[in-house]
Amino acid sequence: MVFNSPIYEKTIEAVASEIPISDSSVLITGASGLIGSCIVDVLSSANRLFDKNIQIYAMGRDENKLALRFGTSPSVRCISQSVTEPIEIEGLDYVIHAASNADPRSYALYPVETILTNVLGAQRVLEYSKTNKSRALLASSFEVYGKLEQDEYGENEYGSIDLNPIRSCYPESKRTAEMLFRSYYDEFGVDCVIARLPSVYGPTMQKGDSKAHAQFLRNALDGKDIVLKSTGTQRRSYCYVIDAVSGLLTVLFKGQSGEIYNVANERSVATIAEVAQTIASITGRKIVFDFPDEVEKKGFSRPQNCVLNTDKLKRLGWVGHYDLESGMKETVDILRGM
Repeated sequence: MVFNSPIYEKTIEAVASEIPISDSSVLITGASGLIGSCIVDVLSSANRLFDKNIQIYAMGRDENKLALRFGTSPSVRCISQSVTEPIEIEGLDYVIHAASNADPRSYALYPVETILTNVLGAQRVLEYSKTNKSRALLASSFEVYGKLEQDEYGENEYGSIDLNPIRSCYPESKRTAEMLFRSYYDEFGVDCVIARLPSVYGPTMQKGDSKAHAQFLRNALDGKDIVLKSTGTQRRSYCYVIDAVSGLLTVLFKGQSGEIYNVANERSVATIAEVAQTIASITGRKIVFDFPDEVEKKGFSRPQNCVLNTDKLKRLGWVGHYDLESGMKETVDILRGM
């Protein structure tokens, strides 16, 4: 585990204690990312503490990053490849497709890679699941909803996406990945589920993550001012990575095949300005305003509210545990090594 943190270990142990499977094999694509790495940590904890005997396959493009992150875990096998290549692992019971560029700077600089990872990666996962009778989970995004008139989004809502901005490579390719999942379920009977995530944060965030809240946290932990590059008035759902992973695993193990579930915590809804203020209060920093550079502007989404309705997920028995303040405080404490 990358964190020498009793707080993180205790937190993932709580999620690991609820894992219902044993003697199974699970592949996680995007395993070194914010969400994928936390999933691997939770499953590893389930093996270590609860004798689940889960064979964990952690897939990512960077062999060194995988080795550094998981090399000491006896139940994790690192698979160094792109998810756009065929999956050649035998006997997987579950496949979690969590690989994706997921921050504004990556959308602006690598739109082709973003599209191919989301769409071709989904096709590789589904072809594997079709052949091997595995259950597949797509980690999708609230951005598939596009522009809607209302502020709260249920799974059956849909809006428009402007295809002119290059950053639309992300939501449009996530939409296509979702359509592939639904199509493989309908045409071939592939056992698969979709989870739509909100803005996720936590100690497993990558150093290069250019999302606003990630920059706020990095600046604050480096002893710098928190830089707000917009008025930050749009309200949206945020989710601490532990709640997000708990929700994803609930969908994977309990969700109805072919269905879509919003994964978010209704107690963690805020404006970007409120997120900045929360982090400033926790870390004792101040907020300053600045103008974005041209690459940042290309990656910015257009301001709109987006609060995810989670009634469908809660009917599976899921309960979130972290509001914005408690999740941000735990993130700061873990990254400070407290």
